[in-house]
Amino acid sequence: MKRILLLLTLCITATALWAQVQLSATADKTDLALDDELTLTVQVSGVSGTMVMPQLPSLPAFNVYSREAAQTTVNGKTTLLFKYTMMPRFVGSTSIGPVTFKYGGKIYQTSPIAVRIYRNTPPTTAKQNAASSRSSATVSASAQAANDVAKLPPLERELATRAYAHTNEPYFIVAAVSNKTPYINEPFILAVRFYYSKAFYDAPYQNPTVSNLFMEEAGEAQGQQTIHNTIYRYEEKRYRLSGVSAGDASIGAASVSFRPGSSPLSVFDRFFGGAAVEPEQTVSSKPMKLAIRPLPTAGKPTSFYGAVGTGYAFSAKLDREQTEAGDAVTWSATVQGPGNLKTTADLTFPTVDAASSYPAAPQAGYLPNTQNRSYKIFKTELVPTSSGTYTLPALQWSYFDPLTHTYKTLTSRPLTLTVTPSTRTEKQVNFTGTDTTGLGIQTFGQDIRYVLPAEDLPPSALSRLPAWKGLHALVFLWLAGCLFTACFGKRVSARKQAFHTAKAQLKKVTTYENISDALAAYLLAKFQISTASLPLKDITAALARRQVPTTQVETFAALWKELESARFAPLQGQTNTLSHLTARAEELLGQLEGSK
Repeated sequence: MKRILLLLTLCITATALWAQVQLSATADKTDLALDDELTLTVQVSGVSGTMVMPQLPSLPAFNVYSREAAQTTVNGKTTLLFKYTMMPRFVGSTSIGPVTFKYGGKIYQTSPIAVRIYRNTPPTTAKQNAASSRSSATVSASAQAANDVAKLPPLERELATRAYAHTNEPYFIVAAVSNKTPYINEPFILAVRFYYSKAFYDAPYQNPTVSNLFMEEAGEAQGQQTIHNTIYRYEEKRYRLSGVSAGDASIGAASVSFRPGSSPLSVFDRFFGGAAVEPEQTVSSKPMKLAIRPLPTAGKPTSFYGAVGTGYAFSAKLDREQTEAGDAVTWSATVQGPGNLKTTADLTFPTVDAASSYPAAPQAGYLPNTQNRSYKIFKTELVPTSSGTYTLPALQWSYFDPLTHTYKTLTSRPLTLTVTPSTRTEKQVNFTGTDTTGLGIQTFGQDIRYVLPAEDLPPSALSRLPAWKGLHALVFLWLAGCLFTACFGKRVSARKQAFHTAKAQLKKVTTYENISDALAAYLLAKFQISTASLPLKDITAALARRQVPTTQVETFAALWKELESARFAPLQGQTNTLSHLTARAEELLGQLEGSK
């Protein structure tokens, strides 16, 4: 009995505790400009214990950049106060959804807060007009709505104006673009709105199709608009577009299929075959035709890679300003601006004296917290071949400005690279080339030893025997022949063994250096060509002197360059895979072996 009473007491206490919890959310303003800020205040009262944070709704129209929390306790009851400062991201009607608070096993929610965001200063409200001038005439709701629409940015104004054309329609879709005659690759926005004044459910959305346009999604938003004294809510979807080539372009219809009204099916009906009352309906936007303008050819600079727009930024840098000869340094250039920079061509880096260059694949994407501003990063790996101080030239990036209809060029600052002599010996090609003579020759070692002439010796006893002269000459000739045959046979055997050894090495490669090692060992054994101290042009010249066919020499040079490119810039191309280069090396070995 005591346990039952205790449980009842706990239940009553918990119920009373839940009943005393109150949650509220208020905004300091519901009409604000795009560069203004809004403070959302969330208050929770009637709780006890440690602080519990509320859960904010999804806020696609705002960026929250400041949060504050305070707690006060009176007579064992705690009041929590949370303040969130946020800035709007785009203009139009939107709302701050319900704020959720979980406490004591129960979920509390606030009511949504409707917010209107304007491009410039918000218009004065009706109460302010009445307070300032009560003698002024009352403005009708439709006139006020038309006045609000006139103050919207062009794209939002076009959408709102098209929505006014729909009379007594509880559901409809409108679409508009920010530019109907863009230049090739000029970025512009397509916005699609689904308006509804009544409830609906089961509403899949179908994206519009495009022709001669590049399109990608750019976000979603919600809002509301009063049309002919009826309040409509809308779901908006945006896309980033750009023209592919000069000429006609088209945007197909976007559509939504839905069932009007709230769902008539209860849980019981869904389990036991209940049928929907309302039939499915479909609404669609109107297709649009666009005209893509060509870019002018007059005045087009060589540094123009296809970017069209305004507000670009361009810079270049090195990942480090000092390195050793033979080590790779990353030289990168970054451009930021409107639209999709993925579709632009790749920047061409100038050649640098005494350095090899291996371009890498560019990286592109959109900047965070932006709707239509992207970036593109170009990189090349520089491998200096000799020590010294080098000045890398300034890079240029040009774009076409559709506002002035002219080409403009951005220039980066020159960069300085200090190269010190290498402290290690490369296994393949000598990248350092350091010397004290200034001739680009480096001494790696000596293999010639000079022998002093011997003193004259008296004739041997064998030479004083005339009868033996012919015999011992034959003996010496026979020994020389044996020695020549042994040496020649050993060399031929070594050459044949080099081919099989190199093929065995290629079967076990795990890096690009392994392929180079196999080729280098084969050239040394087969042709007595050491790649460790020779640049590529000297290696190919040595192969030519050994009567290697020109086509095979060219094949070797191309493969050697690709191996070095894959070493320093493995992202350069999709064909430079390890297996692909290994197969090419095996094929080259077969050709070289068959040529001798």
